[in-house]
Amino acid sequence: MPANNTHTGTVKPGGKVRLSYWVWTVIFIVFAIVLVAHYLPEIKKEVLLLERVKIYWLVIAVCCQLLTYLFAAVVYGILLKAHKLQQQPSIWELIKAAVIALFFNQTVPSGGISGNTYIFRFLQKFKLSARDSVNLIVTEMVCYYAAIEALVLPLLLFCLLFYKSPHVIKIVLFAGIVIFLSLSTLILLAGKQKTLMSIYKKIKKIKFIGKKLSPDFSRGGQSQHQFLKKEPRKVVNAVIFQLLVLAVDSLTVFSLFWGMGVQISPLVVLLAFMCTRIISILPISPGSLVVYESGMVYFLVSLGAPVGTSIVVTLLYRLLSFWLPMPVGLIMYRRELHKSSLNQNN
Repeated sequence: MPANNTHTGTVKPGGKVRLSYWVWTVIFIVFAIVLVAHYLPEIKKEVLLLERVKIYWLVIAVCCQLLTYLFAAVVYGILLKAHKLQQQPSIWELIKAAVIALFFNQTVPSGGISGNTYIFRFLQKFKLSARDSVNLIVTEMVCYYAAIEALVLPLLLFCLLFYKSPHVIKIVLFAGIVIFLSLSTLILLAGKQKTLMSIYKKIKKIKFIGKKLSPDFSRGGQSQHQFLKKEPRKVVNAVIFQLLVLAVDSLTVFSLFWGMGVQISPLVVLLAFMCTRIISILPISPGSLVVYESGMVYFLVSLGAPVGTSIVVTLLYRLLSFWLPMPVGLIMYRRELHKSSLNQNN
């Protein structure tokens, strides 16, 4: 699956760019450079491993990764249609927002909070009220968790009834059901008005975010619970596209295996992929580094995949889904900051 710091007020009336513009830009550039430099040997190895993949399967894998951003953008587009905005963001703007949000989630281990903060600020640009922005983000997260449950539950039942899999796979799948049900419940409770008011007051205390928020959080449309009741078709469509995000993401791994000449079962890939998603949900490190790689290799091997190929495929998948999108997200974020500054100056 997949997740707003676009500074709309970074220019003073005199035309000079505020210090905060450069401070936050430098912080994220330095953080990204340090992260890449620290793991540079691994990145070099992953780039060299690309030569071992058949070109047409590599193209399919890259296309699958691009589709994850498209489908993630469509999810937000579907949910935004429920709000009567004067100007709806284009699909390209939503794709850029999805890429930038991923950049924040990858560089700042916050369990998705950093990316959602960017999305919040992005929605504010289109005059969506603070309350509706939070409700939309919460609804998107619920749809994502629902999509995971919709995959994990039948996978667990299939493993219990028809497919002989290691006990660790069944345990992780069961734990995933409990974890994501709990998260969905907590998020739905957080969607209540009193809880949202409490969260909003805390956000208002953050200097570079709070001063840009609308003064009255109580203003806005329907609550999140009302949205779920009144817009069931949009919610179902959003869940379907979240499922597509997960499907094409796992298809990336499948394509890399076949590109390496290993005809692995789609079921094995999906089981290993979903188990890895479950164990990597905790914000332990940026992008769940080490946890994600070791987890995916372990689950693939436990399901019968070759050890060497599993390691290579995992590294290549992380190159396509983590390392390569990072500089793209950084460049897009810098351009958004620059564009915002120019608009404010004009």
